[in-house]
Amino acid sequence: MEQETKRDRVRRLVLTPLAEAGFRFPRGTSDDAGKRDLDRMADGLGYLPDDKLDALRVSLMTKGQGTARCFWPSYASVIGLAEAFHPRPLTEVPEILRWFKSAAGSAALKGGRLVAEYRFWERKKRPPVSDQDRRRVAEVAADWQRRAALTRERLADGRGVAQDDQAWLNWYEKTEAMLRAMVDGVEA
Repeated sequence: MEQETKRDRVRRLVLTPLAEAGFRFPRGTSDDAGKRDLDRMADGLGYLPDDKLDALRVSLMTKGQGTARCFWPSYASVIGLAEAFHPRPLTEVPEILRWFKSAAGSAALKGGRLVAEYRFWERKKRPPVSDQDRRRVAEVAADWQRRAALTRERLADGRGVAQDDQAWLNWYEKTEAMLRAMVDGVEA
């Protein structure tokens, strides 16, 4: 049995049901151009889990273009909506990851803000540029460092920790290790 690709999964859960509901390209759009646009959408949405793809499909049903509201929305509209449902992990956006390999990534590491800045980037797809952004990232970083230290202390003392706290610490440490490797120029 052949493994379903991400592109095929997006077609099955989103694109085919929308086409069956009546979505189409405007008259004059060549079959090749239409296929290329749908392939690009499928590739751009492949990171989403199935439940988010289902929600995206339902939402897109109301986003048709043209007077009859039956033309496919633009790639930018679809990807923007997908980001609202579930932000694309930065590990899938190499252009943004370059920031972590720059002097700014080293400064975030030295300032103890590496994971918090990563989460900011993940949500906003931009660096924290305003004073308010930088303050918020610093606050989150300090909170997360305290939470990680407290959880590690409890574990070291043999005290129990909540399952959520253990899962969070695992995520935090894994993310920090991945980012440190990037900053250090080592492929994670």
